[in-house]
Amino acid sequence: MAAAPNTLSPEAAELAAAHRLGAPQGTFAPKRLNKALFVLYVFTTLHLLAMLVIPGLLFFWWLRRYPDFSRRQAAKRLHLFENGLIVHPESGDGRAVIRWDSVRLYQDITQKIINGVPSTTEYVYSAVGPGRDHARITHFYEGPETWGPHMQQAVLRAQGPAVLESVLAGGTADFGEFSLSRTGLTARGKGHLPWSGVQEIHVSAGRVNAMGTGGSGRRCSAAVSDIANLHVFLAVAQHLCTESSSA
Repeated sequence: MAAAPNTLSPEAAELAAAHRLGAPQGTFAPKRLNKALFVLYVFTTLHLLAMLVIPGLLFFWWLRRYPDFSRRQAAKRLHLFENGLIVHPESGDGRAVIRWDSVRLYQDITQKIINGVPSTTEYVYSAVGPGRDHARITHFYEGPETWGPHMQQAVLRAQGPAVLESVLAGGTADFGEFSLSRTGLTARGKGHLPWSGVQEIHVSAGRVNAMGTGGSGRRCSAAVSDIANLHVFLAVAQHLCTESSSA
């Protein structure tokens, strides 16, 4: 799965050991510009410097957010481990360390439409740990279509069984806009939908939809970006829905 050499710096290895992150699973480097865009940016910078020095310098300073124009940015990495992650933030210094068993992971995947034509896709994952631990991981790193689902599945493995056990024992699991209990699904500000009245739960067009049964037309809906630990939510909800229909 690694998109960059799967080697850890001494600092990253020390952090991984201190937080018991386990075996490395993959390493991702910042995404590079394509050649055409790189050439365009270089030409624009030189043109501005030749015409107006200050705008040229400002434009070059703006370009330093890209790894192609900044060694510091190019050196950043997203490391995935068996039990968590270590990531350099896209902006600024330092590293964030997050464990799968304690994170609340949100995803926001948006495809741009330009003149009716699908364009680039933007990926933003927000990993919120206990206390002040948090990380915003974006398409700044190459391979979001690989590391994004991997993170969701890692959270499912780490938290899914315990969450399901808690709900079956009578507890309530909070996933943000939705919460799940043994009796049904509750949407924040929209009321409770019992499992006997749920036909299906599916993800479509960036939203999670719980569809009612019997042609009632009742449904609960929320943006995927507002659901914490999406894959845990879907797995637990599917189990409870199936259990109710077979009872």
